[in-house]
Amino acid sequence: MSATLPARRAVCLVSLGCSKNLVDSEVMAGHLFRAGIDVVREPEDAELVVVNTCGFIEDARAESVETILRYAEMKRRGDLQGLVVTGCLVQLHERQLASEIPEVDAFLPLSDYSGVPSVVDAVLGRDQMGGPAATGPVAFSGGGVVRDGSRAASGGSKGGSADLGRALLTPVHTAYLRLGEGCNHVCAFCAIPKIRGKLQSKPLDVLLEEAAGLVQLGTRELSLVAEDSTDYGKDLRQGYGLADLLEGLGRIEGLRWVRVLYAHPATIDERLVAALASVPNVLPYLDMPVQHGDAEVLRRMRRGTSPERIRQVVGQLRSALPDLTLRTTILVGFPGETERRFEHLMELLEELRFDRVGCFRFSPEEGTEGQNLGARPTRKAGEERRERVMRFQRELLQAGNQALVGQRETVLVDAVEPLAGRGGQLAIARSRRDAPEIDGQVLVSLPAGSPVQPGDFIEVKITGLKGYDLVGMPAS
Repeated sequence: MSATLPARRAVCLVSLGCSKNLVDSEVMAGHLFRAGIDVVREPEDAELVVVNTCGFIEDARAESVETILRYAEMKRRGDLQGLVVTGCLVQLHERQLASEIPEVDAFLPLSDYSGVPSVVDAVLGRDQMGGPAATGPVAFSGGGVVRDGSRAASGGSKGGSADLGRALLTPVHTAYLRLGEGCNHVCAFCAIPKIRGKLQSKPLDVLLEEAAGLVQLGTRELSLVAEDSTDYGKDLRQGYGLADLLEGLGRIEGLRWVRVLYAHPATIDERLVAALASVPNVLPYLDMPVQHGDAEVLRRMRRGTSPERIRQVVGQLRSALPDLTLRTTILVGFPGETERRFEHLMELLEELRFDRVGCFRFSPEEGTEGQNLGARPTRKAGEERRERVMRFQRELLQAGNQALVGQRETVLVDAVEPLAGRGGQLAIARSRRDAPEIDGQVLVSLPAGSPVQPGDFIEVKITGLKGYDLVGMPAS
């Protein structure tokens, strides 16, 4: 090895897609750190870029390809020495990508990612260099934190392994807890089982150990993520499930907020509803994708549920949790969605009045049943229906936010920025109603010299609205 080589190498890790993909990126970052490789935020500061792709829907695939091409151009200009691509898109289309984008030095399918450092060194033409042994919380140059532990060496995308060795790419006060990997559902529009396989839940003790370790680092909010959170534990056949996990998380001192994402309406039961309502640090917030509101479309989607079941579950949840914030996801333009069936969806949305809604237009995914289900609405019709859903939801959100003006809220501060030319500071925060990255924010004006820092919980009074966000000031 040449004596002129720097002691450390720099990698920019670009994570696309969902929060579960972000955890994969954090596992990669942890392996890189322990190998003595810096993880930096800007590609201009890096020798090599790793792109962790998403291949879930057409728009996500397009974004992934555009991102790869952008860094391929940087490499052609000599601004990067190497480019590595991994993630779901590689799992699905590695050969095609390799043929069409020869600038990529290595493609990595989904794995435990422990080999990422050696791939980086190989691409850069170096022998692998040993890094420092991490024995506790350690900051790294990308701004995150690494926690090493007895299970860290096996931490990766496999369902039964802890993600203890990951380096947080989120602010340290908020993190994702991945419950496992894969999915046992057979939704006709979804390629996830093909990409990530069958459900592999992490054991309960592993998750509680991981959560406690994150809290020791300073994490105060955990968002639970999985392909279907409400299926958690069923594959292990140990007699426990999501309700037991929530109860265990409720006993971790210092963990203030727990929120559940990606619940399936077909698998929500009374015990889970009771846990959501009774565990003190579990927020009255649930992300429950229903996908549609017409019985025939749901049947064709193979969702294993019905409009009647959706109404029943929403009724149970709102009865047990009167302050519940309920988020859902809708898919329009699926094969067989006529104008009349779309109207059934709108009727369900108008009746149930979800607090948060995301809406996507169907795209046929290779290898899924939905690819071969026949005629579907035109792209134009699908876009018009998506816009109609979102227009209705924007009106609901605006009215809901307006009703909060004058109310007091506890918010979690994500960032504090100076107010240019005005003195004072701006805290960018979220209420219990707002999940990281997908919901709105609360913008709080602070006086100059305020001691408020990211990760603080503060009481605010809502004074107005700014677009989809709330505006507030510290409550007196």
